[in-house]
Amino acid sequence: MKQLNLLIFTSFFTLNIFGQQQDFKSLAFEAFNNENYPLAISNLLKALETNPNDKELYYYLGYYTHYNAYDSRPLKGYDLNYSDTVFYFLNKTLALDPNYGDAKYFYTTECGANAFHSLQQKDYKNFVEYYNKAFKIGGFPDWLTEYGRLILNQVDKNGILFTHGDLQLNTCWYLQFCEGYRTDITVIPLAVLNRPFFINEIKNGNFIPPIKMNISDEQIMDIHPYKWKETTIEIPVPDELKEKYGMQTNLMSWEVSPDLKGVRDFLSCERAILLEIIESNKWERPVYWTLGMDNRYLGGLDSFGSYKGLVYKLMPFTTKGTKFESDIYALELLLDSKNFEKYDTILKTNQPRVSKNIPYGYSNAIMKLADIYKENNQLEKIKELKDFYKKNFNVGLFPEFEEYYMNQLN
Repeated sequence: MKQLNLLIFTSFFTLNIFGQQQDFKSLAFEAFNNENYPLAISNLLKALETNPNDKELYYYLGYYTHYNAYDSRPLKGYDLNYSDTVFYFLNKTLALDPNYGDAKYFYTTECGANAFHSLQQKDYKNFVEYYNKAFKIGGFPDWLTEYGRLILNQVDKNGILFTHGDLQLNTCWYLQFCEGYRTDITVIPLAVLNRPFFINEIKNGNFIPPIKMNISDEQIMDIHPYKWKETTIEIPVPDELKEKYGMQTNLMSWEVSPDLKGVRDFLSCERAILLEIIESNKWERPVYWTLGMDNRYLGGLDSFGSYKGLVYKLMPFTTKGTKFESDIYALELLLDSKNFEKYDTILKTNQPRVSKNIPYGYSNAIMKLADIYKENNQLEKIKELKDFYKKNFNVGLFPEFEEYYMNQLN
């Protein structure tokens, strides 16, 4: 009877501790969803007390600590030692599971944040070292650098490329500044065009290939939201472009709306600088943005985009319903088996948080080309696309996703 009572007590105690841990973890997830990052971290630390070898707890501590540093209001007493805490938690995860792909993703994202800080300090050597550090941990696997090269290769020489999100930016900057790949392109994360130091960097070209801007350094340092109502901005188009595209006018008419609305409407810093870049460029350099861009950042430029597969190219006219809406040649050039030789390595080095973006981009290009072939009654070419998809992308990464696209091609 004593042994039975002891067993019951032990089982109850164990279940109670496990339940507390699960409760703290659930509370942490709830707090994070409410963007209360300090509370989320606190609950994870409480859960860790009862299970110090839970790799998932360390992963979320690294993840949430990263968000607390960069996606919340400024932290009192913050310095780069805080970044060491992020690396500590993620290293603990990887020590428990060396193949924890999402830990490698956030490790790379933290390196990217430190690289961006180094850029602000004009410490370009440290900028490169942080990206090399991410590479060494496995943050840029073969399938991802393959994807980054394909993005950059869809941009013409000396192009300007706007990116969206850490994955695209970090991959492109790693390839440019660590491998010396397509350094002719100026890669700009649209979301940070509210940072005076970065605007100054891309204007004056100390490290990143410079772009033309017609505002002064003083105006950059004084950047702020500007009173604004919807205004049509007319940008002159060179004669050679007018003739090339059969335009009836020498003007690009871009309706720019305020994106900060309230009692008074304002143009955000990001949109004001984007407008400055496009106006000052005067079509001297081709302009692109990556697939997956949040169109709110583009301020209406999305209607001037020509779809190439992984990027859109800015045209001097609205493209919807025209033959320039999709670039058939660029799509066919992209969809070549030799471009995807490393894709199946994603099965071994998966980063589930972001890897779904990769097959989406490729599959989207295939379906767009299939639609064009269908409109032109080129049924044999659709069959070739189906065989191409089956050979290169039907690898078992996301079975339901892959089956859906196979059915669509059928």
